Amino acid sequence: MSGQIKAGVIGFGQMGQVHAGIYNKLPGVELYAVCEYNDERRRQAQEQYGCKVYKDYKDLLTDPEIEAVSIVLPDNMHREAVEIAVANGKHILLEKPLAKELADGKAMYEILKDYDKVFTTGFLLRFDPRFNLIKQSLDAGELGDIIHMYCRRNSPIVGPRRYIGASDLSMHVMIHDIDYVNWFMGCRPVKVFAKARSVLLKEYDMDDVIYAIVTYENGAVACLEACWVLPENSPTIIDDKVELVGTKGVAYVDACDNGVRFVTGERVQYPDSRHWYQANGAPSGDLSEEILAFIGNIVNGTKSIITPEDALNSLRVVDAIERSIAEGREVEL
Repeated sequence: MSGQIKAGVIGFGQMGQVHAGIYNKLPGVELYAVCEYNDERRRQAQEQYGCKVYKDYKDLLTDPEIEAVSIVLPDNMHREAVEIAVANGKHILLEKPLAKELADGKAMYEILKDYDKVFTTGFLLRFDPRFNLIKQSLDAGELGDIIHMYCRRNSPIVGPRRYIGASDLSMHVMIHDIDYVNWFMGCRPVKVFAKARSVLLKEYDMDDVIYAIVTYENGAVACLEACWVLPENSPTIIDDKVELVGTKGVAYVDACDNGVRFVTGERVQYPDSRHWYQANGAPSGDLSEEILAFIGNIVNGTKSIITPEDALNSLRVVDAIERSIAEGREVEL
């Protein structure tokens, strides 16, 4: 079939494998190439999809056949990959966050703000119906003005063990909540006070838990909680909650994995039924919607709903959280 968009995936780890599976199932898209540094996983990609494989992402990004790329690298490797992708005129879906360091994020924003191809950052909760419905209700004026918000995002310790040295709790987990809170508020965050504690992950110089209070231009406050040291046998992959109190109404999001429950002799489990669950042999859910929107932007010549400025603004809050933790005081953005 002609006219297919040739897509490449850089990084074939846990998330990259999901991206590849989604491109492979989408009509009008060909999973053309995968880049993976690990020899075993690279062989796996070739066997699974019969696509081209690369060891060095520079080689994938300079392949003229490839139009669209998902960059699914560790957080501290985002900048160079994006710079090369832009230099080669690719449509880019970058897994969140924009970067690990704010200075890198600012430099990336400068080359992305007027970029004439599609660029989006993978804040998949924008495509989660629960969070999207709250945004629609806010926009319709049904909840009035936001007085305050409380958000929680807690998960088992298996996650951070994969990210040692490449990321931390604020930029990898809490940033999801920061992005949608910024989106809901519709104005700039101005102050942050945060506290963290490191116990189980102390040897890796990573935080176990963070509490952050973010104050916005409109006076609204958001209290964010994130922890990623729940026991490995926790029944949920993600335990997330939202309470939004407005002048006209309240919105709630309940824990993520309560759609379906399994009880066996081994354990009780609430599997993911929203983000990237398998259905009929391919990944589905929010991440699939996110990639479908990315391809839709390419086909229709439109921009992503998630702008480079959005991605930078969430990173600014992360930077303020880290500064507040380090300095033990409230900081200004």
